[in-house]
Amino acid sequence: MRPGSRAGPGAVAVVRLLLANAWRRGQGRRARARQIARVTTSGRSSGLGGFAILFVMALMMAFNLVAALAVRDVVLAGQRVEAERHGRMVVDDDFLRQAIDIHLRVLGESSSWSRVDGPPPLPYRSEASSIAGETHGDAAAIERRLRHAAFNGRLVARSRAMPGLASSRAYAGYPALLATIVLLVWLLALVLQGEGLELDAQQRRHPMWEWLLSHPVAPGSVFAAEMLAPIAANPMFWAAPLLPAVLYGMVYDPMLAVLAGLVVGVPLTVAAACLGKALEIGVVLRLRMRTRGGVAGLLGWLGTLAFTVVFVGWGATVPIATALAGPLRGLAALPWPALGLMLGYRGDGGFSFGAGVLACDGLSGLLIVASLGFATWSARRGLSAPPEPHALVSSRLLARPIRFGRDPLIRKELLWFARDRGALVQAVLIPGSMAGLQMFNLRGLAAGAGDGWNTCCCAAILFGTYFLAVLGPRSLASEGTALWIALTWPRGLESLLKTKARLWTVLSSIMVAAVLAYAAWRFPDDRGAILLVAAGWLPFARSMARKAVTLASVQGPSGEAERIPAGRRYAVYLGTLTFATGVQTQQWQVAFTGIVFSTLSAAAMWQNFRARLPYLHDPWSARPPTPPTLMHAMIAITLLVEIGAVLGGIALALAGTGFAAIAWTLGYGLAATGVALGVARFLARRDVPARAVWCWTRGSTPDNRTPANPGTASLRAWIAALAVAALLGVALGLLARLYLDGLQRIPWVHDLLQHERDRIASVPHLHDAYLVLAVLIAPPAEEYLFRGLLFRALDREWGGWRAIAGSAVFFAIYHPVLSWLPVATLGAVNALLFKRTGRLAPAVLLHMVLQRGGAGLSRQRRRTGCTASPPVL
Repeated sequence: MRPGSRAGPGAVAVVRLLLANAWRRGQGRRARARQIARVTTSGRSSGLGGFAILFVMALMMAFNLVAALAVRDVVLAGQRVEAERHGRMVVDDDFLRQAIDIHLRVLGESSSWSRVDGPPPLPYRSEASSIAGETHGDAAAIERRLRHAAFNGRLVARSRAMPGLASSRAYAGYPALLATIVLLVWLLALVLQGEGLELDAQQRRHPMWEWLLSHPVAPGSVFAAEMLAPIAANPMFWAAPLLPAVLYGMVYDPMLAVLAGLVVGVPLTVAAACLGKALEIGVVLRLRMRTRGGVAGLLGWLGTLAFTVVFVGWGATVPIATALAGPLRGLAALPWPALGLMLGYRGDGGFSFGAGVLACDGLSGLLIVASLGFATWSARRGLSAPPEPHALVSSRLLARPIRFGRDPLIRKELLWFARDRGALVQAVLIPGSMAGLQMFNLRGLAAGAGDGWNTCCCAAILFGTYFLAVLGPRSLASEGTALWIALTWPRGLESLLKTKARLWTVLSSIMVAAVLAYAAWRFPDDRGAILLVAAGWLPFARSMARKAVTLASVQGPSGEAERIPAGRRYAVYLGTLTFATGVQTQQWQVAFTGIVFSTLSAAAMWQNFRARLPYLHDPWSARPPTPPTLMHAMIAITLLVEIGAVLGGIALALAGTGFAAIAWTLGYGLAATGVALGVARFLARRDVPARAVWCWTRGSTPDNRTPANPGTASLRAWIAALAVAALLGVALGLLARLYLDGLQRIPWVHDLLQHERDRIASVPHLHDAYLVLAVLIAPPAEEYLFRGLLFRALDREWGGWRAIAGSAVFFAIYHPVLSWLPVATLGAVNALLFKRTGRLAPAVLLHMVLQRGGAGLSRQRRRTGCTASPPVL
């Protein structure tokens, strides 16, 4: 360095460089937030592109504009409440003019209408409907109140009762209180988000200036840049002056509104940025390590919640103001001068632009000075914080008895909540907020949740499902490398993850139970159906939690969790829409199908996850589970149904509606044959010959015992197995006939069966087509898929009666509802027969005998499902 040269860059250059670095840091934080929220479509973590920046800016401008309009709307709503509190009813100006005109003409007895007909009626119904649309009230009750108020002369025009910000009634009482609340929410959204939304509460954040002070630069410049960093990093601050500009435009002329955005909005923005940064510095330097992550996450969550509340509550200001009028009546009596000081209200009905600017700038200056003072105090005393009492806290928590659950793994999860202050934010607040944000995106469904118990329950299911899908990966990622300590435990990591799934099920069920309790209180006549939804939610939530826990991944070389493939993330949601749709449409068979499909898909994901579990730290060495797996079976069965529906639709379009049954039969037959041959070829390429599927070979059971060795079975045993299968088929056919006779005694079922008999009889050769499909095509294909693949995989995963019941129920849900009981019985018997004999052929024979059945039953069973009729039929 030459003599006389400067020791470092100047103050302006330091501030400029550090603010540019804050902008890049904000880009990284937004990319990290998108990665955690799992909304990215690629693995890149680069900053936002040009179009994305424009979108973010438009969103932030919309936020500030909506906040300004919310201030206006709550003032109008508060003025309505104040008018109605004095016994008046606010109506449209035209309605009031009509009422006054009719009243004056009646008093003057100089009317132009006929005395026989009387005066023309007022449009009470339309006015009541308009008021009900604003307040979300009962139109009939409002119409009665409206008629009573008109008769007693208690009507007041909207323009007089609700003058808005230009009237003195906006700066006192209930309107001033509501406006203050909205302004505080807006300010919290700015202050608490700081440099941007931080979803990773476990990340340890440190102020950059603590390291930069070691450089040869002026400390004051570094400190000033750090306090202004939120403005450079968070686009929300760029659009913040829009709110005071819009509010001033509602009171003053447009030129003064633009000036207010500069002289009022900019100082308020700087003050909010300094206050947010001062809080962050205080949290990082003054709180202990175990606490700072939780507090930082809580502050970020509150900022995001405030941001969301502005958008959500803007369209419902009148109902919210009406609902809060009673609880906030005592507070409304206090003075709330925030809005008046901000807009320069003098108290005598006039406004002063200079007074408003002076008040806002003075408040901004006080906030900036207080923020700088608090940040300086935190920085000076930060290094003198008391040491972390690790041993004391741990021993105290371990010595405290835990009554909830005796399982040590449950205690471990509860200790995680007790030790880590950020656990509540990670596991409850952030997932719940994300779920709430998704419900806001589906606000049409949420708005209609109050219209019926089914819509309310459907919203609860979607909320709980998204909560579990977000909670699983976040909870696992929050523990970092500590999660994998369980690899050395005697019980292993699998037990730990299943315990986590049980805990997540409890957390989500508490939230869903609150919504269902509200539905039961709102719709007392439908409590039985709501209890049925609650009973279905428990197994569904357990399956969802088990699927979410399979998304566990280790930390990569960079310290971040490995990216989860999109297909595995989407598989978690399997069955959700089916369950929710069944509840919404009140079709219980569809809801039950969604629960069964979610349970089986959870077992399939766990089977694949168990094979991948020992290789989480070495994924390149992992090998897929031995085929055929449960996932193979479920995909094959789904393809059978979907392809059969497509081919049946094509055949129906070619043959016409008169041959609909034959078209669907042909489509299902071709699909069954094609899928069975395709799966057999797929498995053959993976060293699984057809004989390994049709015969139960050694090593296919969990305990590696062989139920029967088909290769050494004698001819007598083979003939005996076929004879037993035929006899069982006849017996099941008789039971199916008794079942059908019982259904015939139900009137509506009898009419349905009679209609089906008449329709089938009207189509020529339909009976022969059904016989060919039911006897020659359906049994081999269905037994190959449901027993050879599905039951074998379930027996390897679950074993025992649980595998038998699971395969039987999954077999039944692909058939008509009336056939569920006999079809499930057939599935359970064939599963036992397949496992005991070691061969699939006896199960196929039993299926054929049952399908052929009696001649009187064969014409009815195809569409009514009294036997294992094709799923697409």
